[in-house]
Amino acid sequence: MKVAYIRTSTKEQNLDRQIHAVKKENVDKIFSEQLSGKDTKREKFQEMMSYVRSGDEVVIASLDRLGRDYSDIKETVRILQERDVRLTVLDAPFLHFNTGNKTLDKAMSDMFISLLGYIAQNEREKILERQKQGIIQAKLRGVYKGRPLKYHAQAKNPKDKLVFLNVSHQLEREIPIRQIARENGISKSTVYEIKKRIEEGVSSHG
Repeated sequence: MKVAYIRTSTKEQNLDRQIHAVKKENVDKIFSEQLSGKDTKREKFQEMMSYVRSGDEVVIASLDRLGRDYSDIKETVRILQERDVRLTVLDAPFLHFNTGNKTLDKAMSDMFISLLGYIAQNEREKILERQKQGIIQAKLRGVYKGRPLKYHAQAKNPKDKLVFLNVSHQLEREIPIRQIARENGISKSTVYEIKKRIEEGVSSHG
């Protein structure tokens, strides 16, 4: 089987470019999700990892689609290699060595994957640092207000307020996050964000 895994960090981003790229590889199945790659606790990613078997091939548009953490990328690649699952990275065709020596091919591939994983994480850290510095400068100029909250106790929209109150009540009853998200028509990340604000004692905007 040839399967593809595609991911964007947010639902606002479009999956079309990745879908178009992997379909050119004649994949049999596509696992897709729109979720941060901060760790490997992603539903479709875990489904894909459980699905592949020895002799299969996993196709990804770029190495950072597996995740944004250097150690997570290396661990994922190691697991795939142990299962004898080939990894094809579309924007890094030079990773596919064919010297005739399997041990040498693997060693060279490992070296380049480690390097690319480090570069991906380093670039991510630089972006975060630039964002942090930009926020600091905006705050100093008094122009940074942050992203407005949608669900909170003083929300102008009655529906948004009701969602917040319902989520708060369900969290108190220790209902599973997935169930809360489904019943309120919101994402799990939104439930976690509300939960964090409640725990920090910040239940309303501002």
